[in-house]
Amino acid sequence: MDVTDLWEERSKRFWNEAIRYLRLLGNSGFMFSLYALFLAGGYFYPSFIEWLPETFPVPFVLTALFTYLLTVCPLRTFLKEGDLVFLLPLEQQLKSYFRKSVIYSIVMQSVPLAILLLLTGPLFQDRVSSNTSYLYIVLFLLLAGNIWNYAVRWAEIRIQDDDKRKAHIGGRALINAIYCYFLFVAAPLWFVLTVLLIMVFLYGFYHIKLLRNHPLKWELLLRLEEKRLSAFYRFVQSFTDVPHIKMAVRRRRWLSAAADRYLWNSGSIYSVLFGKAFIRSGEYFGMYVRLLLTSALVMYAFPSEWVRLGAALLFLYMTSVQLKTLWHHLDTIMWPDLYPVSYHEKESAFKQLMKKLLIFQTILLTVVYWIVSVSVLPGLLILAAGFTFSLTYPVYKGKRSVLQTN
Repeated sequence: MDVTDLWEERSKRFWNEAIRYLRLLGNSGFMFSLYALFLAGGYFYPSFIEWLPETFPVPFVLTALFTYLLTVCPLRTFLKEGDLVFLLPLEQQLKSYFRKSVIYSIVMQSVPLAILLLLTGPLFQDRVSSNTSYLYIVLFLLLAGNIWNYAVRWAEIRIQDDDKRKAHIGGRALINAIYCYFLFVAAPLWFVLTVLLIMVFLYGFYHIKLLRNHPLKWELLLRLEEKRLSAFYRFVQSFTDVPHIKMAVRRRRWLSAAADRYLWNSGSIYSVLFGKAFIRSGEYFGMYVRLLLTSALVMYAFPSEWVRLGAALLFLYMTSVQLKTLWHHLDTIMWPDLYPVSYHEKESAFKQLMKKLLIFQTILLTVVYWIVSVSVLPGLLILAAGFTFSLTYPVYKGKRSVLQTN
């Protein structure tokens, strides 16, 4: 089997498909939300920096953000399920394939690293160092750290025991935290270079042995690839149908136990299925919480009352867009179609769940607003506008992206 051009073929096939989806995304209302957020952020950024207290731990916040980005190391290998059978015997011939995958992943992760540093650049220059040259030195050193993390991550993939692999990731996160901390407190450069030298020695004397003495864990690589694809396709499914999407399942016992009593008393099987899907499947619950926390952070960061009002409604809209993908979650399962339940009941259950989730988030956003602000009127406006939006916002109907207002 000729595997010389396999990586190029698969990456090209993925990007041809991804570009089609991204074009749909570019024409959607979600992009308008992002544009509005960026414009508002750019306009109020200087005011935000002036408002931010001098005692606010900017270096620690930047350290936490970049430690996460350096440690997470998302890998794209473009592997498929059949490769466990057909490509596994050819592992020795696939060194070039995997080398290109690691380089591709390094480049793709370098982009958010650079963008985040440039976005936080004004804050960095105001609170860390006003020297523009030092900002570019930090960027260079972060990119160097990103390369080291991927080299080490590729060695960690070969560790067979999950607990040991997690311990290695934890150790790498600690090193990254020290490395970033020295960068963002503007420590003497030799501090940073010393940590970088230790990182190089660790790779040369320890991680290189993992590469030589342990085979690749193909099941883990495939799992990581499916996770990355699922995250991308689930996001795209907010705007169009994606028939081959896969979702991970998390039991979340504490949340399931709390919700079970309510769901099973609802009298609708689809209320149970959609409720369970929201709690346990994919990233619906995680997305819901992340958008809530992000909106709370934005409302805390911007001093203008009306910007806080706009941010609350904007994030409520973004949540509704993301939650619409829940309608398609059961499309790949044949059993619900066999239930003696009408289509109208399915549609009604989904609408009711959407309304309740959006109303609950409206209440939480209002509470957050009143925590960070002393004004009553904008909070009441958030509550009124959020309730109106939650009760009237369109939801998906049918297997195509056809909108129907509640």
